[in-house]
Amino acid sequence: MDQNRRYQGVIAVVIRQYGTGLYRSYVSLSRETSICLGTHADEKGATDRLDRFWQAYDEGSIRNPEDLSGLIDASSSNADPLPITPPGVVREC
Repeated sequence: MDQNRRYQGVIAVVIRQYGTGLYRSYVSLSRETSICLGTHADEKGATDRLDRFWQAYDEGSIRNPEDLSGLIDASSSNADPLPITPPGVVREC
């Protein structure tokens, strides 16, 4: 499978929350899900978390949103064991 097709539909971003100085790592595996992996005090911490996501994704250990539970930072404020956001719902992590 070519690499572009393998990553089609996957979004992994770091979002800076202005006014707080916090950075959030978000992943979306499909149109139906948006998952906050954690909140970080610096951009490097948020980027490192996404690097771990891509490594696990490339190894094949992530196939659906439930597989992300090991990457979610439970110490982040408002983090549930598996914070999966339904379509059209905005959720803080």
